[in-house]
Amino acid sequence: MFNEFYSRDTSKKIRAVIKAKGNSGKHLGVPPYGYRLDPEDKDRWIIDEETAPVVKRVFDMTIAGTGPFRIAKTLEAEKIPIPKAVYAQRNGKPLPEKPYLWTTQTVVSFLERVDYTGCVCNFKTYSKSYKLKRRYHNALENMAIVPDTQEAIVTREQFDRD
Repeated sequence: MFNEFYSRDTSKKIRAVIKAKGNSGKHLGVPPYGYRLDPEDKDRWIIDEETAPVVKRVFDMTIAGTGPFRIAKTLEAEKIPIPKAVYAQRNGKPLPEKPYLWTTQTVVSFLERVDYTGCVCNFKTYSKSYKLKRRYHNALENMAIVPDTQEAIVTREQFDRD
């Protein structure tokens, strides 16, 4: 019973620290495809010159009326490496079996990420208890969205149009 109390108490303290950090506008996760960690400041994301044009192009093609399936096929035909392949290459790990196989889900995940507008979006998911490992999607009003924390890859107007 004492161990249970200790675990619950520690969980509350850690959640409070993470909540304060997230509400202050600091990133809680790793940078998405298109961004990198700033080598001088681990709490700041900078634009990745190698992958940011791909993200910009996905948004431009969507605004032009191209669907996610067609965008995925275009990127695959042009032999642009998928995010997993880029991260594997940077970390010295073996490339995935199909490093150019873009999926519709990957393209849609780019289009749904508000981080590309220069915002920080924290608390997208939550867990009900420290005992439960399942993550639930958080409602938009419960997320912490802090604008202008990093350089934007796409404008807010482009993000809203897609």
